[in-house]
Amino acid sequence: MSEQQGKLPLDAKLLAETVIELNISRRSVGFYPAEHPHIRESISRAFGYFEKLFEIRNKITLGIAADTLIIDEYTLDRKNPVFREFANLLHSCGVAAVTFVSGLEKEELVSLHEILSLKELPPGKTLADLLREKDVRRITVALIDFTNFSFIEGAKRGGEQGNIWEDYVFGLLEGRLGGTGESGLLGAAPSQIAEAVNQAMPVEAGPEAYDRVITAYIRKKDHSHLSSEALSRFYAFVEDLRPELKRQFLSRSLSHFTADVAEVERALGEMSREDFAKIVSLLAGHTSLIPDTLKNLLDKLSSIKQEKREMFDSFYQKSAVLDDIDLGEDVLKLFGDDHFSSFVSDDYKKQLEAMLSTVSGESCTCDKLREQCREETIDRTNLDILLELLDAAFVKPDDYLTMVTRLTEMVEDFMDTGRFEEVLEAYNALKSHELTRRFSNEASSAIDYYYHSPEFIGKFVEAMRLYGRKDRDATVRLARALRRSLIEPLISSLAEEKDAAMRKFYLAVLASIGTDVQPHAVKRLGDGRWYVVRNMLYLLRECQCRRAADSVRRLVKHNNPQISLEAVKTLLHFGTPDAVPYLKTFLQSGDATVRSGAVRLAGSCRVKDAVPILLQLLDKKDLLGLEAFYKTDIVRALGDIGDPAAIPSLIRLCRSRVLIYREHLDDLKIEVFLSLDGYPAEAVLPLLAIGRESKNPAIREACEQFASQTPGREPEEEP
Repeated sequence: MSEQQGKLPLDAKLLAETVIELNISRRSVGFYPAEHPHIRESISRAFGYFEKLFEIRNKITLGIAADTLIIDEYTLDRKNPVFREFANLLHSCGVAAVTFVSGLEKEELVSLHEILSLKELPPGKTLADLLREKDVRRITVALIDFTNFSFIEGAKRGGEQGNIWEDYVFGLLEGRLGGTGESGLLGAAPSQIAEAVNQAMPVEAGPEAYDRVITAYIRKKDHSHLSSEALSRFYAFVEDLRPELKRQFLSRSLSHFTADVAEVERALGEMSREDFAKIVSLLAGHTSLIPDTLKNLLDKLSSIKQEKREMFDSFYQKSAVLDDIDLGEDVLKLFGDDHFSSFVSDDYKKQLEAMLSTVSGESCTCDKLREQCREETIDRTNLDILLELLDAAFVKPDDYLTMVTRLTEMVEDFMDTGRFEEVLEAYNALKSHELTRRFSNEASSAIDYYYHSPEFIGKFVEAMRLYGRKDRDATVRLARALRRSLIEPLISSLAEEKDAAMRKFYLAVLASIGTDVQPHAVKRLGDGRWYVVRNMLYLLRECQCRRAADSVRRLVKHNNPQISLEAVKTLLHFGTPDAVPYLKTFLQSGDATVRSGAVRLAGSCRVKDAVPILLQLLDKKDLLGLEAFYKTDIVRALGDIGDPAAIPSLIRLCRSRVLIYREHLDDLKIEVFLSLDGYPAEAVLPLLAIGRESKNPAIREACEQFASQTPGREPEEEP
């Protein structure tokens, strides 16, 4: 693999399906005894997806951030319960990243799953040791070392530990840490962190470095809201910084806070009077940095917390005084007035009024409201709320079952309208909860039966017929999730379907399911309808069901040429030793239909071993020109194969003459020059020389077009 190819982004869909199959195979190893057929099939599917990924790059690393999976700079779907489950599992073991390397073996996947399926999950160091004991070399885990705040592979960093907080700050400023929380900045005294930042951080540092420290302080791990405690500690940390750094941190933090003033007001309101007074005192020394909205908020809270106590030390002759610095009457009025007009300029107010008065603005607002009131949008919102409630720890078992019932009712509506994405989300959520034992075995069985019941599957097949082609991706993913119960009904629908486009769609869905279709397809190879048998052979071929080769081989001698040729095509795809001999036999058949089909098959499958027989058919004497029409397929097949051994026969053909049916021979000669693209450029030079001298304009045009596509290859004159 080239360096450039190794840097290409992974196919998002392929990566997502790989993680899903990896998680499914992990559950299979945990549920079933060793050597169970279900384990072998599940591991094979996951292994097949990894092989496809390794064609793109030779190393795949999944980063683990709490309940999120990360690849390169991309985050996989946070709402996907399968991704969350797999990420939570590895995160609980203290794993920061897991890497799969090209050359991965199935046994190594099984070993990883066996370790992750232990009753007591091993901590990170133990997990790495167990992988080494099982000789798992192509799966490595990077562990989270909370002591040294760095990611390592299997062991702690050696040497002197040094100043832990200084190490932490350096990692944070350089962007080497994946996350922060209680064990990070909030775990040390603000003065310690300030001392480390004073030493480590230059004033000209980029805004990203300032933002990382601010975010690490004001956003506690596993909390999305602003903490009053973190806010107090942050400003205590700022107070001990060098003056130039203090100004930079204040400026960046205040711009952060203007994004959500309501949240800042809540956090400040929860503070004690003492902590609030310290923040007000700190900010009062840098009033030029405070946005207008925050000035208003601070003054408002000051009046509440300190009984109208102002931000300034004293007032003298209508001027505010702070640390012996006089502030003008206009600034005093700015902090004393609690009206909107005092904090917004006239120009800005005019712009707001213009925006509100325009017709386009009203139209935009109405369109947005209409969109929010659409039935699909409301249903989508209700589903999101219900799925979030299912994850809530405070939900009681009875309430949980009530919500599950409501969810299944919503699924019915989604299925009736072809909204397969929502159906799949609900199914994945319930399966995830089933694995975590959120409800009883009886309830679990009932839910499983509902989704795999003949009634539900029948609705899905009918909805697929009506809506499936509008959202192929969601249809295929839902079909894969329900494949255990879907394959047989879908194959039955395929057999009865009259519309060719719909049959093609059903075949595409079944082909995406994979080798699970094999027993169902093999069972129908004895169907009396030839087109059903042909479709089953197509499925076995597309799903790589090589273990069905014996069943396919029995159809090579079928009395219907379309079935026998399809069987040979499938054997050629599987690469069985007897496939080419069967093809050669068909090429020499006395049945013109069989022979013609074998010629086309030899070309489409590029069977080089068939070239000698094809040349025999092409060189067959034809004085009257009756065979010229039937030799067109042979010329095309030879062009598809591209064997230079065919060039002498093609030259003889171009120089041949016939007594009758000359137009058929002329058409055949034109086909020769249209098929030159398949041969090496050097080999076709003699033919190009003949074509340039031809009196047929179509032949000369074909030669010119070929020459223009292969620059530097001018045809040589014949000796």
